[in-house]
Amino acid sequence: MFSALKGIPRNMLTLLRMIFIDCAVPILFLILTAAIATTLSTFMAIILSGEKLEGIVKIRASHLTAVVTGNGPLLLASLIRLQPIRQSFRSPRSIIAAIAIGILLLAINVLAQIGKVDVGLEFSLSAGLMILSTCVFTPVSEEMFFRGYLWARLQARGRSDGLITICTALLFAAVHWPNSLAALTNYLFMAFSFSLIRYFSGGIGLPIFFHAAMNFIVIRHIGV
Repeated sequence: MFSALKGIPRNMLTLLRMIFIDCAVPILFLILTAAIATTLSTFMAIILSGEKLEGIVKIRASHLTAVVTGNGPLLLASLIRLQPIRQSFRSPRSIIAAIAIGILLLAINVLAQIGKVDVGLEFSLSAGLMILSTCVFTPVSEEMFFRGYLWARLQARGRSDGLITICTALLFAAVHWPNSLAALTNYLFMAFSFSLIRYFSGGIGLPIFFHAAMNFIVIRHIGV
């Protein structure tokens, strides 16, 4: 136990190196894409302000612009490194552990919605595009980048899977810019859940599935 405690400072230092040295370029890439997405989303909102459209449609169009321009480059960067992020072999017990973590994540999200109004899903073109972007495009692009490309990048530098799990989770939570302690806690819980699912499953298939399922549960109550 004492030897394990002695290793904490070394692991913390390694984690900081992973974040600020190994991931320096990806972090700059994330900041740049976020800035571009925000700018284009603002321009879209300004352009649509003079159009005779419903307010919710204008909001959706602005949000879709941000999603596509923000997550599109993440998906492209991930596809470039598609070969290294193929499924790794894992034992049946490990796969079961990954599925159990995913089910726990979904169960907690369902319980969090108890007492809230279920707004349902609207059937319109703009709503349909929002659902696709939230439940398909976003989970695929984010998981392929954080648990795919970034994971493979850190593995190529000889980092341990345990530290990679922590590093990718912290970066995932940070990039969502939580603006309160509650939001930070929520994003950290999601981030570590997805990274642990990636670790135990050996690939990004299950993280994508549970990320999409979680997003669907949420939008059923907050709407799109």
